[in-house]
Amino acid sequence: MMGTLITLALRAAVESGAQNALRDSVMRAVIAGLCAMCAAVLTLAALGCAVAALWIHALPTLGPAGAPLAAAAALVGAALAAAGAAWLVLRRPRRRVDPTTMPRQMLAEAGRMVGQHKGAALLAALVAGMVVARGGRGP
Repeated sequence: MMGTLITLALRAAVESGAQNALRDSVMRAVIAGLCAMCAAVLTLAALGCAVAALWIHALPTLGPAGAPLAAAAALVGAALAAAGAAWLVLRRPRRRVDPTTMPRQMLAEAGRMVGQHKGAALLAALVAGMVVARGGRGP
């Protein structure tokens, strides 16, 4: 019974265009990642320009040894600020999911069905992975 339900669910997912929606969402994620990497590179270039401007501006006042030290101090300050922000993010405790918010009967039934039909559940995961990996290509 579980095998037929899984087969019906997979057929419905493939026929309903869920595969195309998954491929589209993956493409959007990849494009967003590339845009984020470009933004990071451009931000680093802008930071380099700012440090060069600081160096040029401080050269007459601080001399040939003081200007690079001032630029280095500015970079160290930015690095410390970034490290402090990362530390604050990592230090914040994770939110715990309250198990009472999920229907207990559904979880118990799902656990019972997976326990009784382990082979079918593994086969369904394998087939779903193969369908997603094919990416909508025909047979």
